[in-house]
Amino acid sequence: MLTYDDLTSKTNKFIIPSLIDTIYKSSPVLTRFRTRNMERFEGGITIRQPIMYAALKGGAFARGSSFDTSYVQTDTALEINVKYYYVNATLFGTDNVLNRGPEAAMSYVESKMVNASGRMAQLLATDFYLDGQGVQSQPIALDGFAAAIDDGSNYATYGGITRADIATGPNQGINAYYNGTNTTFALSQLQTAYGAAWFGAEHVDLIATTQPLWDTIWSKIQPQQRFLEESSDVAKIGFQSLRFNGSSIVVDQYAPAGKIWGFNTNYIQFWLSTLPLFQFGFTGWKEAQNSIDVSGQYVFGGNLLVTAPRLMFQLANYTS
Repeated sequence: MLTYDDLTSKTNKFIIPSLIDTIYKSSPVLTRFRTRNMERFEGGITIRQPIMYAALKGGAFARGSSFDTSYVQTDTALEINVKYYYVNATLFGTDNVLNRGPEAAMSYVESKMVNASGRMAQLLATDFYLDGQGVQSQPIALDGFAAAIDDGSNYATYGGITRADIATGPNQGINAYYNGTNTTFALSQLQTAYGAAWFGAEHVDLIATTQPLWDTIWSKIQPQQRFLEESSDVAKIGFQSLRFNGSSIVVDQYAPAGKIWGFNTNYIQFWLSTLPLFQFGFTGWKEAQNSIDVSGQYVFGGNLLVTAPRLMFQLANYTS
């Protein structure tokens, strides 16, 4: 049987010159932090944020009273290491002969770079929600929200500090509000968590969860005349967002199942090296030894630091 006939022997296949992503998901949280919370460091062995954890002596006094002039240590520091991520792309040298000229509908090199960018976003967005302490993710991974937004129930330490050394109880010291006894969602639970993390003018401004929980929240707040918002930064770039107490509620497709996270994004720092290579840079194509095949790496160097966990919350273990 012949492979080609009168038509197929003379007619090329039409290849649509665009690439459709069927792998990666979206993360409004990563988008927010990359656009509004990016901090850059020049160098240093670690990243250290001073924090105040104790009050000075003081109070009412009467005539002839003595002051308590004993020294009080009031400050310490959260400290995180720089973490590194890579995405590798390898190309066969012989494919350069084929993917060129008018017969190349699109560059397969460019498609690899688009894939590398999406893969890096996937890695970072996933590890945002893990711990970086060796329980949910390796110690070489980002110091994520699981460890940061906790009250000591699951992670006794964060940023090099043992939580119990400076405070106990929810929303004290570096303790966030954590409730892991939930099963069925109730709007009152979200309000309690929001209120616990509310300190004067400081309050949660971004709430992230999964699609099933977002749908449940939507069904609870719609009868109370709270609608989809259009004015926030995440809404303007295409993410569906609900409004609750002045906060945006978004679906993050990389968020772990059964959890709702409340962020005060003014106190979350997404650190990035000032070295261009580690600002999502590319190493360039390097030829393998004894080969014409090449590989290159897309690289990140930095970390995630939650400077005030007490201004945030985590609700966990929902089943509906």
